[in-house]
Amino acid sequence: MRYASILVLLAASACTSAPPEAPTLSDPSWAWQYQDSTAFFIGIHAVDSSTVWAAGSNGRVVRSTDGGQSWSTFRVPGADSLQFRDVHAFDGDNAFVMSIGNGGNSRIYRTGDGGQNWELSFLNEDENAFFDCFSFWDPMNGFAFSDSWEGEFTLIQTPDGGQTWSRIDPVLVPDAHPGEGAFAASGTCVQTWGDQVGWFATGASAVDTRVIRTRDRGASWSETVTPIASQTPTEGISTLSVLDADHLAVLGGDFTQRDSIYANVAISMDGGVTWTPAAPAPIGGSVYGSTYIRGAATPTLVGVAPTGTAFSTDNAASWQRIDDTNFWTISSAGISATWAAGPGGVARLVGSDTTP
Repeated sequence: MRYASILVLLAASACTSAPPEAPTLSDPSWAWQYQDSTAFFIGIHAVDSSTVWAAGSNGRVVRSTDGGQSWSTFRVPGADSLQFRDVHAFDGDNAFVMSIGNGGNSRIYRTGDGGQNWELSFLNEDENAFFDCFSFWDPMNGFAFSDSWEGEFTLIQTPDGGQTWSRIDPVLVPDAHPGEGAFAASGTCVQTWGDQVGWFATGASAVDTRVIRTRDRGASWSETVTPIASQTPTEGISTLSVLDADHLAVLGGDFTQRDSIYANVAISMDGGVTWTPAAPAPIGGSVYGSTYIRGAATPTLVGVAPTGTAFSTDNAASWQRIDDTNFWTISSAGISATWAAGPGGVARLVGSDTTP
């Protein structure tokens, strides 16, 4: 009886103890982990606290599986002249990279052995297509987005891990405005969530910017206009971030106007059905890449651009500048696992894992 009572008390204590408080982003800075003056990275994907992949110019891909302490460097065969603008990884072995350009310059490669070998997964044969970004729901299912041509977007999807790709029927997708497309600035103009939901964001139109979404893995699509301006080919949404199925953010601007700060942020709290203007990120020109940091105490958003980086811990109600480091892309797998990349290499966000 005595021992039973002790067990009951221990169980009750375990049930009533408070869970650990979530960390808060505080006084962050960047610590370089991979540096090479000849490197220019434009796509990055943080898988978890240990594994991160980055891809960029001249067919280069780098990977770390120990939290950035050491890196493996690869050049994809046949891609020496290509610019990789997006990467999507599932673990330390399996990843896809996308290159950009008209016609055959838009390609998707995949590896299943940590980058030692690469296979051409998709070669664009449409001279009018220019692919910008892609994303996957799981290792087998994903979709990619191209700028529009003659009033239609080109979306392709794979159901078999990249063995085959087919075009989504344009009848299912809202028509495009003249010139409407996306900016292949960071690999973040397309996002997926769960096993069904996906979005892509647009710009470069003289009409408006939109977020176009699917809730059934590409079988149907719907659109919403956002408050981000797009009146010229250099203006619009550059990056889309997803905290969860309901909370999203779009950021952008005009990348030719680096001395100007625009109304460059909007948020959604209903999965992209409606959008509300938020406080501008203090980054001149256009915000190229962004990420929500999941697991933080409050909705925390980080934006990067060639003109600097900034963060918000209140879902874009206010912003604080980090510094003026030139980054193009960013990805996060948690508050202590956030990486950014750009000219010169890859850096990790540090000094940010404080607890209230």
